[in-house]
This record gives sequence, C-alpha cells and structure tokens, in this order.
Amino acid sequence: MNSNHRQGRRSGMTAIAVTVIAVVVMFAGAAVPAQAQTPTVLHTFPLALTDACKPEGNIVQGRDGNMYGDGAVCGANGGGAVYKISPAGAESVFYSFPQQWTNCGGAGLTLGSDGNFYGTCIAGNPATGLGSIFRLTPAGVFTDLHDFTGVNGDSLPVYPPIQASDGNFYGVSGNEVQICGNVYRMTPAGVYTNLHTFSGSDCHPSNLVQASDGNLYGTLADCAVVSTDGCVYRISTAGVFKEIHDFALTTGEVPCTGLIQGKDGKLYGATNSGAANGWGNIYKLTTAGVATDLHDFNNATDAACVNNAGPPVNMLQVADGTFYGVNPAYGLYGGSIYKLTSANVFSAWMFPSTDVDGNSPSSTLIQNTNGLVYGTTPAGGFIPPNCPQGCQGTFFSVATGDKPFVSLEPTEKTGNVGASVGMFGQGFTSASVVKFGGVAATSVTRSGTTYLTAVVPAGAHTGAVTVTTGTTTLTSPQTYNVKPKITSFTPPSGPPATLVTINGTGLIQASAVKFGTVKATTFTVESDSRVTAVVPSGLAAGAVTISITTPGGTANSPTKFTVN
Repeated sequence: MNSNHRQGRRSGMTAIAVTVIAVVVMFAGAAVPAQAQTPTVLHTFPLALTDACKPEGNIVQGRDGNMYGDGAVCGANGGGAVYKISPAGAESVFYSFPQQWTNCGGAGLTLGSDGNFYGTCIAGNPATGLGSIFRLTPAGVFTDLHDFTGVNGDSLPVYPPIQASDGNFYGVSGNEVQICGNVYRMTPAGVYTNLHTFSGSDCHPSNLVQASDGNLYGTLADCAVVSTDGCVYRISTAGVFKEIHDFALTTGEVPCTGLIQGKDGKLYGATNSGAANGWGNIYKLTTAGVATDLHDFNNATDAACVNNAGPPVNMLQVADGTFYGVNPAYGLYGGSIYKLTSANVFSAWMFPSTDVDGNSPSSTLIQNTNGLVYGTTPAGGFIPPNCPQGCQGTFFSVATGDKPFVSLEPTEKTGNVGASVGMFGQGFTSASVVKFGGVAATSVTRSGTTYLTAVVPAGAHTGAVTVTTGTTTLTSPQTYNVKPKITSFTPPSGPPATLVTINGTGLIQASAVKFGTVKATTFTVESDSRVTAVVPSGLAAGAVTISITTPGGTANSPTKFTVN
C-alpha cells in the first residue's frame, strides 16, 4: 500500500488540461457513520496558472495570521505553488516554484522560529533530480538549501523537515518505490548531515515528531523485525536509532498516520488494518514503546483509516484535548474527517459531495489560534463560476467549539528567565499584557496584531501563558516550562548543618534541593533568585553537586560544594 506514495500525483499543465475528477458516488448499501462537525468550504482551487491547485501536506499559520500551504500543480510555471489564505478564505498565490523544478508542491511547509517557511521538493533542482530542501521568506525570497544526492539513501523527500528544540531541522527522505530513504539533520544555514540510513526491511517512513524527551519519533510501514506490519522507531538528534514498538495484526498494523505527542506526553497515531475489526485502530504509545488501543475502526459503521492516496499525514490534538484526523480514501465516499474525544468517543463526517466539498483530504489538519480547524482536499470542489475550467481541491474549516487562544512557538516552550518567546494569536495591540504563569512580562515586542515576542520575567511560574488585550484574555493550551538555573552558592564548603545560600534564576517554585543524591530536609525559597538550604546529615566528606528542582526542570550548580 505504501509503495505507490506520490506516484503520478504531480503532472505538468498539459496533463492538467485534460484532468478529469471523477465524481464520488454515495454507496447506498453502506452504513453512515456518526457525524462530527461539518466542514465549511472557504475556497476552491481552480485549474489555472493563476492559482495553486491540488493542495496537500502540512499547513502552517504564519506570523501575519494567514495560513500557508502548497499545491502540487498549477502556479505560474505549472510546477506547483505556495498559497496564502486568510482564516476567512481570501486566497492568493504566494510563490510559484521555479521553472524546470519538478514535484515541488504538495509536501507542505514548516514554519521556522525565524519566521521563514521551509519545505521540500520531491525531485527539485533539475541538476540532481533527487529532491531539494528550500527556504522561503515572508517576502517570497526562495533559497535552495540542499540538493539530495542519493548517497546513504537520501532522495525523494515527501515531507518538509521539522525544527527541533536545538534549532536544527530534521527530516526523512524516501517513501517511494524501492527508495527506503534516511533520517537527516540540517542547520538553518543548510549544512546537511545524514543521521541514519534505512535499509533492508526498514522502509517507508512517516514524518518525524520531537517529543519532550528530546528524541525524534516516527513510523515505518515496513520494518526489520516484523516487515509486513510496521513499527515505531526512536532516533536521537545524534543519530542513535532504535525500533521501540512492532505493530501486529491482533493489535493494529501498518501505520496510516505519523505520530504526534499529546498533552499527556504519550505518542498518538493510527493503523489501517488488523485490530478487533480488521480495519486498524487509533492507539497511544509511551516513549518506551508500550501501546494502548483507543478505538478500533470499523469500515461498516465509521471511517477506517485507509490511506492509499499519498504519504501518511498526522492526527491533530486541538486545544480541548480532542484528536482529529483525515481519511483520504474511505470506501467510495471520497474521504472523511474523524475525531476522538478524551473520553474515547469516536465520530466521523464523510465528504458526500465532491462537487461542493472536494474529496480525498490528505493534508495534516491545523488549528488556527482563532479556534477553528482547517484542512484541504486535493481534488473536487467544482463550484461554478469559481472554476470555469474545473477545480482541483478545496480549503475548508471545521468548528471545534474551542475559543481563540495563544500558541507558543514550537521550539520555545522551555527556557530560562530572560529567554525570548514568540507567540501567535489575534487582536494584539501595544497595550497587550503577557503573563507567564500569572507573572507579567515587562518586555513585549509586537509584530502586527497576530504575533508578538515576550521576555520571560523574573519570578515567572511554569504554567500557561496568557495575553490580555482590553477585556479579552487568550490562554495557551501549552505549558511554558521555566527552567531553573544556579549561578553560584556560598559558602563553598562546610560540614552538615551548614546554611548555604544558592543564587540563580527561576527558583521561585523550588520543590527540592539536593546535595549530591541526598535531599536537604530544610530549605527556604527567599526569592526567584535565591534559595537557602541546610546541608543534610549523612553526607560523606567530599565534593558534591547542588541541584534544585522546580516544575520547569532541574538545575545543577556549575561548581561543587565541599562537604567537610
């Protein structure tokens, strides 16, 4: 099933002129699944050089509040284009990929912490033809950062790289016929390193996700241990690779999504066969590889996660904790959207009319900070007079019931006092007040009404970030972790029962102080920058590290305390 990913997906304008989108007919004998929220079509993509048709892959929210994605065909040069669309559906072509470059659209985009967009072309630069990684600025300036060479399996990337907490980009290549691919790292400047080459039975990777433990996780449709069932693997940013979970027929096999990390720290994904009903399941997985079945798909009564239209896309967890996903090929219905609540209540909505709604949704859904979920279909949407020569795809929204919120930059959810944190939202003004765990930031820089940066203030608490503008307060669904830091202590030595003053930042929520491995039974939080602690009894003479633990992490002293 995964061997035909992206084959025949992108064609030139000659093929577009004769493209015929088959109307999906409702299959009268099938059961109708329970209904989730009905999508609203905001834009249809016409088959024309003036638009970006056949949209697929990741959608991102830019700092300007608009959303960005790419189409596999159309654009001024016929080889795909990046579109920009407002939450209300006002769409325009943001960038058309260079002439002679091939298969550039459809993988989707990643928004970097520098505000630039990053993506891949499956073939890309005609000089190599094995794929490229590019950067696109908000001003539309295109830079080719890396051209794949086919060495160590690196060719044909079908996903944009993700940006990890170290600032580097990580991604996978392959997922094509007989191309198993690799895992790579690339600096923002384009310095490329191969981390792991897939070979033998390890093939067909999903995109990566970085978990809170710092490691990267992904799925493989074919694996060395159980080649027909798939697996989940972990790889460190240094390239240490390990398969941690093998799918099986009885518990769900062959991943039809990649992985995301939920608010509870678990990894979530779906399979497309096996499990109780033979149609796969939605599962959660610990980072140690222990799986729990959450919902068994049933093709007769709900939307099985069949995915034969392109590379697996990920599920989405929205602000209220509910999971949403898309199925591009549910029977004869043209695809569906499904959701699973935190109480494991499942529902789905099918695309009943290709003429209006489009079909085969194959983009990872995105929740905008206005609370709505957005997605695309790469086909259908014939709505005259919008498409005089036909349409190829739609852009839709789904109301989740979530209120507007503020979203933190993905790479900036943990930091020390003094760190600068970017955040997305709406309605920001020069009078907006930003608080970290209830403590106001004194340094806030606004960029328009939809993006700002704030410096973590002294005394900040680990917790939600809020932005208050007038009577409106937006709250982040993510927790910002204020890391403690020890800068010095005095005296440098002493026997048990000595009172030690520990200086640093982010200490206001200190919950434990240790000298070596022994907890101090008595300590006092004097301020965010000072904690006093009594050296505990039972310590052997010698040098030990002092550590302080808060909800944001644990800090170690830069030098050691000498126990006399």
